[in-house]
Amino acid sequence: MGLSVGYNLLKKGIRTIVLEGDYLNAGSTGRNMGILKERIPHAMGNGNEDLIRIAQRGLQLHGSLSSETGINTFYRKSGCLVVAKNEEELKQLKEYQSHFHSLGLRDDFLSPEEINRKWPYIDASSILGGFYSPKEAMAHPFGVVWAYVESIKKMKGTVEKQNKVKTIRKSEGNYKIEAEKGEYEAENVVIACAAHSSELSEQLGFKVPLTPMRKEVLISEAMRPFLGPAIERLSMDYQTAQTMRGEILGTLGYMSPGFDLSETTSEFLNSFADETVPMIPSFRHIRIIRQWTGICDKTPDMKPIVGSLDDGLYITCGHYDYGINLAPIVGRLLAASIISGSTDPLLKPFDPHRFD
Repeated sequence: MGLSVGYNLLKKGIRTIVLEGDYLNAGSTGRNMGILKERIPHAMGNGNEDLIRIAQRGLQLHGSLSSETGINTFYRKSGCLVVAKNEEELKQLKEYQSHFHSLGLRDDFLSPEEINRKWPYIDASSILGGFYSPKEAMAHPFGVVWAYVESIKKMKGTVEKQNKVKTIRKSEGNYKIEAEKGEYEAENVVIACAAHSSELSEQLGFKVPLTPMRKEVLISEAMRPFLGPAIERLSMDYQTAQTMRGEILGTLGYMSPGFDLSETTSEFLNSFADETVPMIPSFRHIRIIRQWTGICDKTPDMKPIVGSLDDGLYITCGHYDYGINLAPIVGRLLAASIISGSTDPLLKPFDPHRFD
């Protein structure tokens, strides 16, 4: 998010410095699976169509990011299949899709037989049906980061790695930033530290409600690319997909909230296998080479926090597990807000002060 805002400010001629507390990709982005969606389950009901609209724009911009920056983000329109394995899940999926269709999203309901016919490697005997969206996609999180970093460098911007910000204070209309490698002064500051964002905003009197939700992810050895769409089961917070190199990525469920990234569990491996192998039997003998834990910064209403906290002070966080999806559009709109002093209608529902 910080890189996207910086990139879009530089495009408008605004001098920008991005301070990264660790190495690039050390945080949530580098632990992400890179699945890009417009059908965000958290957007169901309660007026949350605003999340659908901004997700659609984010997905569109990802499609042109490689050509715009000249850096390959490994974007591909893989599609996504959301499956139901019991009657309750199927009923919920149909309600979801009815809501999504009312917002202009189009996808296809597939019976188990149609799923197996379309993707013969899927054993659909345990599936009651699914919804398939061909528009949804994947990108490599590292590729997205490097597209922004290299573009920032070309525009004479600065990205300072391993330079963690320690304090921010307001002084004479500007902001004084003390980081590990020096001090800075700026007219405008954007806090984009995911689940750690509140640690900096509270120094200026603004508390933002974030819960660090931990999620385990695994990756396999590379195999011949064959898995078409990403596959999801919403009730299990389950996702699996294949990278362009052939590795299988997977996640399932959430761990207890917290910031400990060193914990991984054998229970996750077993549960993922139990969920996946009956559906894709060819995964039975695949070798898992690594697993890790990432953090999704969750707000009370599961919608992001984006906008102005005070004059010259902005924040973007609370993007849960769909942050990479929104990065191009949030960066563009927040940069425009900083320059113009006005808020785009797409961002207004995510006003940081809605929790005051």
